[in-house]
Amino acid sequence: HGVFDVGFLRHIPGMRLLAPASCLEQQQMLTWAVKEFDGPVAVRYPRGGDLGYSDSCWDGSADAVCHRRGKDIAIITYGTLIGQALEAAELLAKRGIDAAVIRLLTLSPLPTKQVAALLDGTQKVLIAEEAAAGAGVHEALAFELRKMDPSMNIHAIDLGDHFVTHGSLQQLLHHCGLDAAGIADTALEVLK
Repeated sequence: HGVFDVGFLRHIPGMRLLAPASCLEQQQMLTWAVKEFDGPVAVRYPRGGDLGYSDSCWDGSADAVCHRRGKDIAIITYGTLIGQALEAAELLAKRGIDAAVIRLLTLSPLPTKQVAALLDGTQKVLIAEEAAAGAGVHEALAFELRKMDPSMNIHAIDLGDHFVTHGSLQQLLHHCGLDAAGIADTALEVLK
């Protein structure tokens, strides 16, 4: 998870890098990759299985999807962090903050134009990813989004550049600030 799969694979010409959020979506992506796509494909394994999200949005046509509309801030994520992001949006709603939640289905090529359309004018963005600092997509996505709109305020939260200790997945997400409460707290900082 992290350094090799996202950072390295995104730069292979013609590579499609898919990021399922559930076991069902993983199955659908693998079936699509074998039966319908003609080229190199990598599917990022949904570590931990279905973590608060067991549906699928994959049909091979959209590379990003909006799970929740909002105008104050947009949380962009991929993979199994969708459950944490949706829960963070609920925590923010209890504080009167309207948060959108957008999920990337593909990490390569980056669906920047689809994401920009899904942002629907939202200027404050938080990209949450379970990847090491510099190994994910937030730098590239932020760069491309700012080329379209230089006034966009984009922040990111990831695993950082330090060793992540041992523990349960929920403990590790909390430790790294990637659980629902951590994402919500970071969103509140972005909104200041």
